[in-house]
Parts: sequence; structure tokens; C-alpha cells
Amino acid sequence: MLLLEGTGNLAFGTVILYYAGLIMTYSLASMFFEARNVLFMAFLFLFLAVFKKGLVLVMAGMQDLGQPVHMDAESVLVQFAVHFILWMLIYNLFNKYIMHELVRRKKPAA
Repeated sequence: MLLLEGTGNLAFGTVILYYAGLIMTYSLASMFFEARNVLFMAFLFLFLAVFKKGLVLVMAGMQDLGQPVHMDAESVLVQFAVHFILWMLIYNLFNKYIMHELVRRKKPAA
């Protein structure tokens, strides 16, 4: 992450702010909602898509890079769809091939 950070047109720190926002949002929201819920992940990915677009617009505006000052719904929806589809695929593969049923301890005979 740090190797690629700052190699584009934006100043150093944009991706770090994005990942910090991801960690904070997930941590705070998972305290209130079940983290494996599909609806929770959908709202998380939608928030992150809007957050990324807003962060890029703010950072580009601070550097006078001439970015359009509107948030197009197409790029937000594409990023949301890619994140959501990849999460569904990885989650299902993890449950199928890696996660096994929990081993329950036998209760001691009384």
C-alpha cells in the first residue's frame, strides 16, 4: 500500500485516509450490526464507494487538479458492485472450503 501511495497525481495520504476510514467504519458498525450479514456488507460497500469518490474530489480540489466537482453515480455503483460481488465470492468460497463446523466440547459426564 505504501509503495503505490503517492505514485499518481494525488498527494501522499489519500489511500491511507481511505483505509483508515474503512477500518473505522467497519469497527464502529460491527459493534451494532452482525458483520457477516449481507445487508451490513452492502451498506458498508456503498458507504466506502461514496467515501472514496468524496475523498478523491476533496484531495484533488486541494491540489487544483481540475477534477469535476460532481459525484457521478456510475463510478460509485461500479465500485460498489465490484466490491460486493468479490465479497460474495470470497465469503462463499471461504465457507465452502476453509471454514468447518465448530467443534463442540463434550460436557463432562456427571
